[in-house]
Amino acid sequence: MSEIRFRGQPKQDELLDLVLHSPADWIGIWGGRGCAKSYGLDAIQVWLSMTIPGFLGCIVMRNHDQVRKYHIEPMMRNWPELAGGLKKTDSHLKLGDGSQIDFSYAENYDDVERRFRSGNYHVIAVDQAEQFLEPELREMKKAARVGVGKMLLALNMGGAGIQTLRKWFHTHEVGERETPAMFTGIHVYTWDNIEWSRVALAEDGLTEEDYYGWSDERRMEYCGTRTIYGRSLNSEDDSLRNRDWLGSWESLEGAYFGRVFDRASTLLTPDQCRRLIKPWDQRWISTDWGKTHFCVSHWHAETLVSVDEALEILGWEVKQPFKACVTYREDIVNEMSSPDVGKRLVDKTPEIERHGIKRYYLSPDAFGERDSANTTADNLTKEFRRYGMPNADPADNEVAGGCMLMYNLMAETKRHASTGGEVWLISGNCPQLLESIPLAMSDLKDLDRITKTDKSRADVNADTLDSARYGLKSKLSPGVKPKRVVLEEELAQKSGMARLQTILTFDKKWEKQHPSKQRVRRYR
Repeated sequence: MSEIRFRGQPKQDELLDLVLHSPADWIGIWGGRGCAKSYGLDAIQVWLSMTIPGFLGCIVMRNHDQVRKYHIEPMMRNWPELAGGLKKTDSHLKLGDGSQIDFSYAENYDDVERRFRSGNYHVIAVDQAEQFLEPELREMKKAARVGVGKMLLALNMGGAGIQTLRKWFHTHEVGERETPAMFTGIHVYTWDNIEWSRVALAEDGLTEEDYYGWSDERRMEYCGTRTIYGRSLNSEDDSLRNRDWLGSWESLEGAYFGRVFDRASTLLTPDQCRRLIKPWDQRWISTDWGKTHFCVSHWHAETLVSVDEALEILGWEVKQPFKACVTYREDIVNEMSSPDVGKRLVDKTPEIERHGIKRYYLSPDAFGERDSANTTADNLTKEFRRYGMPNADPADNEVAGGCMLMYNLMAETKRHASTGGEVWLISGNCPQLLESIPLAMSDLKDLDRITKTDKSRADVNADTLDSARYGLKSKLSPGVKPKRVVLEEELAQKSGMARLQTILTFDKKWEKQHPSKQRVRRYR
């Protein structure tokens, strides 16, 4: 293992130099997508472990799956000789001379306190640091207190904590007893990572030395025109291009929910969900159907929160009761047939809960699309009805109104229901939704909408937001009552032959009042 060398790209070499020699306590590495930020964190930790006897390092992400996918598995591929030192629980990697790298994760502030309160590290490297809030990062920093004593933050442009990071590393707004010199970092770009260009370089008879000998402008042009990944990022809409290709701090101004999403106020633990949602509260499910795209579903409940409950469960001091929409479960699949999706959603709904599911809102395209003799909606309804769960209703697909409803609910959540309006709370069991909200970008051509992405590409963030929007808009602020609900209301007022006549003529009457559209417009 003594043969291991630091194999860094130029920006990674620069980052290592900052870790070793900069007087700053906080070192950031930020920019667009595909910049090899994660590899840089790994390589620096491994190199320090092999050169500083007794080095203690830590790599942190939001959840264990992320740490394994983006760090543990790549480390074992890049340095297979280290595999013998990896603990079976994936908690840490032992190296020579008493050095160790811990792999950690923290889903909320309580996790941070529990995992880092007694920690002693030379360097703590936080990947996707934009997913963490300022109090969480500052609590971690207290554990970086031996030797080098650095916090190394890798971040993308967007996320629940990005505004704090923007102040530290871009506008240099720091705490009352801090100085800007305590914060430094590097802006990296997709074209700084040669891996995307290796195939094109080989085709052109060029070397790595040639590539890094070019100007920044030439490498940007080469990666953006000669590589598949570079062309994809460079051709996105302006708001997404600024974020993912240029990694611009100014792109944060285009974050649709940037001013209102407060993760700390929005996030619920499973215990808080259990205490807030009562057995008599109405529940419903929403699904953004997709077979080639992601199929995303969410479970929701609406409850009335008393003044005492607000204080005891949420820690909010309010003057009057308020309504809360709680999104408490999430399911994401891909390449699955509609009958199998239906069975999966039923299985995901506990038997004791099924009778309380009063509505099922499904994306409108599922009522015309077929993956068998029946429509997708028919197949899903068939599975639901077997267990006493409701038929599928077309979701309200009024995009601008749905986006604005989500925005207003989040704004009221951030205000802790101070005006008495309804709030939106989300369980930690919906990790993709919590991640997707701060990544939503405004459509520069229509600021009331979230920007569209290329329909040929599966985008789990867009599909996740679609599912949530369907659930909130259809239930809390429907533009048109679902067809089945209108029929039930009319039948409730009639009996005998009048009921039969209503059933026979209803479809024709409905189609006349609500003519079918040729194509459902969606923003994904």
